[in-house]
Amino acid sequence: MRVLTRAAMGAILFALAGGAQAQDLTGEVWSVCGDDGVFTWHDTRLVFTEQVPADNGMELSGYFDWRSSGGHNGREQFTGFIDADGAVVLQGLEIGGTNLVTSRYLARLAESGTTIVEGVWLDGAPGIWAAVRDGGAGTAEPLCETAAQLS
Repeated sequence: MRVLTRAAMGAILFALAGGAQAQDLTGEVWSVCGDDGVFTWHDTRLVFTEQVPADNGMELSGYFDWRSSGGHNGREQFTGFIDADGAVVLQGLEIGGTNLVTSRYLARLAESGTTIVEGVWLDGAPGIWAAVRDGGAGTAEPLCETAAQLS
């Protein structure tokens, strides 16, 4: 008889919950759009490098390659979590580049598993963001119309 580890049991429960949460987010580049009220960030890319089963979701790690309309760019490493309902929480760890700060990101993975919507970032100059799994083709800009608006 085999004993399931806590992580394996979490992965099984996570997959059985259905919807977007069973998606593998790794292996393909996501195009990101973003707006902080000063600059747009529509030429940004997102890569999930690791996805590990955890209780009620998946632990995530990866990076954003940020590029703004103001010429700011840099790579931000993050860790995070996606829960069984598709809620995404990412925390920036370190960033290389000038005039950029790490942030905390909230969003929702759509049930299709191909878009991240209703995104906000909360630190630095707060903004909105969204992403599409398109291999880095840069097609995310229209999604920013669906991103959560900051009040």
